[in-house]
Amino acid sequence: MDAWPEEFRADIVKRLQERGMNRPCGRCGHEKFTLVDGYAVFALAMILEAEHAERLLPSVCIACARCGYLTFHALAALGMLSENQPLPPGDGAAGEPPQL
Repeated sequence: MDAWPEEFRADIVKRLQERGMNRPCGRCGHEKFTLVDGYAVFALAMILEAEHAERLLPSVCIACARCGYLTFHALAALGMLSENQPLPPGDGAAGEPPQL
């Protein structure tokens, strides 16, 4: 997988910092983090017996540089999803945005 362009990475970091993402690691207290290239997409279902995800929650991942503790931040909360952005196949009813 190719790395994200530096401008895109800088934009994500800026958005995280604007939202107060500037505290030490919650597990080991280390202060350095790495933005992981690539999206983490969580499949959401209302019941455990569901055969398919009802919604998808695209996120970016931050890793602690010391212990590797991972945190995930939803793209919608970072202002990185537009209302008209097409959703991945199988993500909710046609034409309806995911409820976050």
